[in-house]
Amino acid sequence: LLKISMADTMAEKVVKLMDHQDKIRNICTCAHIDHGKTTFSDSLLAGAGMISEELAGKQLALDFHEDEIARGITIDAANVSMVHEINNEAYLINLIDTPGHIDFGGDVTRAMRAVDGAIVLVDSVEGMMPQTETVLRQALRERVKPVLFINKVDRLIKEVKLTPEKM
Repeated sequence: LLKISMADTMAEKVVKLMDHQDKIRNICTCAHIDHGKTTFSDSLLAGAGMISEELAGKQLALDFHEDEIARGITIDAANVSMVHEINNEAYLINLIDTPGHIDFGGDVTRAMRAVDGAIVLVDSVEGMMPQTETVLRQALRERVKPVLFINKVDRLIKEVKLTPEKM
């Protein structure tokens, strides 16, 4: 019987779930550059209690190399394991945050070969961009199940000045 306690550390929860394949989900984020993959990953980390909600979107926890921080882009795919509970069941989520720049597409291809599903982020204002189509094709070629996530909806309000009805 799988018994996970709220008192368990994240590492203890991960270890308890590792041997239960039915409780493991391997996913990645993929999108065009600057469509919010790493910020979205921060939100998932905050939801799992691994970073504070105040830092989510600012910490960019999976961009940790000096060149990534200096350039403000993801260069290397980064992975993290976290536990999320859904309907009182714990799941081990292995997440890979992939680069969006075409020059680093090899990392996206490698990630697609290691995951079951991909969260395809699309900026609500910019829409589908060339690299979005490329990573989506890669996902389908590798038989990865894509899930569409419309990101940056706040831009429709702040920049485009759309009403909720027009969105």
